[in-house]
Parts: sequence; C-alpha cells; structure tokens
Amino acid sequence: MSPTAAATEPVEPVVPVDLDGRRRRGVASRRAILDAASGLIAEVGVGALTHRAVAEAAGLPLARVTYHFPKVDDLMQAAARRYLQDFDDHLRATAEAALTGDRSVVEVVTDVLHGLVTDGAREFLGMVEVRIALSRRGRTVEDTGIVPIIEAFGADRPRALSIAAAMFGFAVLAAAEPGTIERTQVRDHVRTVLGGLT
Repeated sequence: MSPTAAATEPVEPVVPVDLDGRRRRGVASRRAILDAASGLIAEVGVGALTHRAVAEAAGLPLARVTYHFPKVDDLMQAAARRYLQDFDDHLRATAEAALTGDRSVVEVVTDVLHGLVTDGAREFLGMVEVRIALSRRGRTVEDTGIVPIIEAFGADRPRALSIAAAMFGFAVLAAAEPGTIERTQVRDHVRTVLGGLT
C-alpha cells in the first residue's frame, strides 16, 4: 500500500477499553492514595511516609499503592504537585476579586496568607518538609503558579519573584509559630511586601 493510499483510508477511532471501570477505579485509587499520603505528611511528617502506612490509611492493598507510586519519592512528588495545583487554583480564584476591583489586593492576599498559616498550617508545613526532602534527594517540584498571578497586578518578573519569596518565607515562619498569628499581623506584612501594588 502506498503512503498516499494509507493517508486516505478511513481510520477507525480508538475506543478506550473501560468496560469494567478499571480506569475509574485507578483514578479513585490514586486520589485515595494521595489523600492518605497528604494526611500522613500533615499529621506526622515525611519520616512516617511509607507505602505500608499509606495503604493502611487509604484502606487499599499495599500492591495498589506501589503500583501507582513505585517509590516513596514518587508519592511525595505527586502529593506536592497536587497541593501546589490546588493552592494555585485557589489563589487564582481569589485574585479575580482584586483584579475586578471588588476587593483590594491587600485584603485578598491577606485572606489567602492568613488561611495558609492558620487553618492550613499543618498541610502547608508538611509540603514544605516534602520539598526539602525531595531537594536532598536531587528532585524538585516546580512551583511557578504564583508568579504569573503576582505579575497580573503589574509587578515585573524580578519583583514578582521577590514578593513570592517574601510571602513564602513569612508563611513558613508564621505557620511554625506555636500560637495563632493575628490577621492584622498578616495584613501588615502584606502591605509592606506589596508596596506599590496595593
């Protein structure tokens, strides 16, 4: 058959085989595994993260956890990626209020940062621990989602990177404090860091 003839013959569409729901079960298993891993990281830290502990917390067979994530590092990396994606989605949604003028940039950023260092502190610190552990093993998790959001408010790239670093550093210190940080403290920091973007 010539190349021309092959190009003109109709091609049958590829129909995914999902008759028994294997794909749906696989997606549900991955979600349950990542939920369990994130919970363990937040509650007891990276040191307690093993395939067996995740399988037990997820209520799944050990073989299923190791099938989806052959190494614990793969599990940590996937959990961190999901956390960052969820955080970036939340940040983008809340940034809309400031971009449309419904709320000030300072108030929106204060809300996000205050939530991160209070209700979300354990999970946030767990993900910081994951990034440190992965870095020590020569692996990274890309985290560039926040920079374009800051740029949307008029900051150039170097300034957006500096703002992101200042917010991240503050969040680590505030989340690690034994007491609860007040919203006014967060707002003062945000005002200082954002400067002319307010």
